Amino acid sequence: MLNKVKTKSLISVGAVAVTSFILMMGYTAGQHSTAKQSRKEIELAAAKLVEDKQAEDKASILSSDTVKEFLTQYYTKEKLGENNTRIQPYMTESAYSQELTSQNDTMNQVYKDYILDYHFEKADIFVNQITNQAIARFCQ
Repeated sequence: MLNKVKTKSLISVGAVAVTSFILMMGYTAGQHSTAKQSRKEIELAAAKLVEDKQAEDKASILSSDTVKEFLTQYYTKEKLGENNTRIQPYMTESAYSQELTSQNDTMNQVYKDYILDYHFEKADIFVNQITNQAIARFCQ
């Protein structure tokens, strides 16, 4: 009888030890996967910040490629006002609102159905890096 009590208590203690060991292993594995996931999220966020910084630097420096990109977005349109969302990042708020006002002008509204499939082809672009100004002569 003494052996049965000792055996049951030993089995109970062993079961508790094994259960707590399994729970600790699961908790540790979960912590490592969360840490790895957090590290990946941090690396992705850092890469996105670097990419945004490079895009911001590119946008602030006026180059012929930037001017050509703007002209492509501005003059390539299927109908009047179709390219508004594409040109908004390139323009200041006042220039963008002036563009919207000119599109809503009565003369442009009368002829808006005739403005179809404009495509930008090429331009001669001169960029003055000192004054940060550009002059473009283009053909549609």
